[in-house]
Amino acid sequence: MLVIAFDRVLEQHYREELSSFCDTQFIRSMQDLEFSNIEPGAVIYLMDYTSSAHLHNIEYIRNKYSSKLFFVISSAVSIPLLHQSIHLGVNDLFISPLNEQDKKSLRCNLMNKTQIACNSLSSEFSDDLCCETLDRDNPISELLDIIERDYIKGPSLQDLAHDVHLSPSRICHMFKDLCGITYSQYLICRKLEEGERLLISGDNSVTTIAYQVGFSNPSHFCRSFKEHLNITPTAYVHANNELKQSPTYIHYQRVRSDMMQQYSNQPSAYASNRISRVS
Repeated sequence: MLVIAFDRVLEQHYREELSSFCDTQFIRSMQDLEFSNIEPGAVIYLMDYTSSAHLHNIEYIRNKYSSKLFFVISSAVSIPLLHQSIHLGVNDLFISPLNEQDKKSLRCNLMNKTQIACNSLSSEFSDDLCCETLDRDNPISELLDIIERDYIKGPSLQDLAHDVHLSPSRICHMFKDLCGITYSQYLICRKLEEGERLLISGDNSVTTIAYQVGFSNPSHFCRSFKEHLNITPTAYVHANNELKQSPTYIHYQRVRSDMMQQYSNQPSAYASNRISRVS
C-alpha cells in the first residue's frame, strides 16, 4: 500500500498504524510522487485541512493511480473536499484520527478488493465483521433523504413520523442508535454545513445566509456556528483553515462521509442535492 504524506507530523502518526494493516511505502514529496514507478495495490493520501493544494494533489493522485483503490484521511471534512472526492471517485474518505469502524472498513476493502496481503486481525476484530454500510431499505435511509430535501424548513419529528410511519419516539431512538447523534443535532449541523458553503461563495451577507439555511434569526446562526466550528461566520470566510470543530460536528461529518460512496452512486435526493449544491 502506498501512503502519500507531505506532512511529517501526519506521517509519524500513521506510519505504525497503517503498517499494522499491511506492507506500506511512504512518499514524502510531490517530486518523489511524480517520478515514482511504484504500482501499489491501494493508495492513501494524508492531509490536514482542505486547501487548494490538497484538492490539486487529490486530483493528481487519482489520475496517476486511476485503477487503484484510493483513500483520503483528513483532519476535517469540508464541502469542497466531499465534492472533489465524489467527483474523482475516491473510494472512501476518513476523518483523522481513525476510529475502530474506520479501521475495519479500510482493512475490509484491502482484503476484498486488492491483492494486498493483510496482516492478521487484532483481537478486537473478527473476519466476519466487514464493510458495513447503511442499508437502503432501513427507515433511516428514507429519513435522511427527507431531511436532505427539507432541512432548511426543518421537518418536525411529527412530520417525519407521518412520512415513514414510525412514532416520534421510535425515530429519536433509531436516529441516535444508528447515527450516534440526535436528530436535532444532525439538523443543526446540516444547516451549518450549507452555511459553510454559502460563506465560501461570498455572494451574500451573514444575515442573508442565516435565513437561507433555515435559522429563525442571524444571532442563532452565529451562536451555533461559533459553538460547532469555534469561529464566527465572518472570521470563517478569511480563516476557514483554523477550525476547531466540536465533537458533535466531527461526528456529524463522520456520518456524512460514511454515507458518501453509497449515496453518491444512488439516484437519491441525498446524492443529487449534494452534488448540485457544490458544483
